[in-house]
Amino acid sequence: MALPKSSMIFFLVMAMFGVCYGAVYKVGDSEGWRYKGFDYQAWRLNKHFTVGDSLLFVYKGKDSVVQVDRKHYEYCNTTDPIKETNSGNDTIVLDKPGHYFFITGYKRHCDKGQRLDIRVELPTSPSPAPSPSHKSDAPSIQSSAAISALLMAMVVMIILSSITA
Repeated sequence: MALPKSSMIFFLVMAMFGVCYGAVYKVGDSEGWRYKGFDYQAWRLNKHFTVGDSLLFVYKGKDSVVQVDRKHYEYCNTTDPIKETNSGNDTIVLDKPGHYFFITGYKRHCDKGQRLDIRVELPTSPSPAPSPSHKSDAPSIQSSAAISALLMAMVVMIILSSITA
């Protein structure tokens, strides 16, 4: 009797973590957020962004990520940003459907292609995380959370099995 009860708890915990986290996309994959020689528009083409996903911008130096509207994006204009981050390890949660526009804080770098525009859609239904082809090569926050959830669920199963045995 203990095994079915603990199994039920295990699957409940796993289901909660599967529904609560979206995909985490490392912008530029292993190249990160930089201006030399990377095509961010091509990078986004094989990705399907949905509400709840996150973009992870990783970069070095005094760069930044500036979220702007379409007009500011077209002209690489950083005045009046929607949001600006500059930690070098910035996560932007895609919390609503629509177009998102990101540029670097350096106009010259933006003019050379360090900018990204994506379209975010509503999820069609609560579904599991996207297939590995949608994720970057780097480990994601989602992967860490799933591993933690799995370990926690295993501990709960062991405790429940020993209590009812």
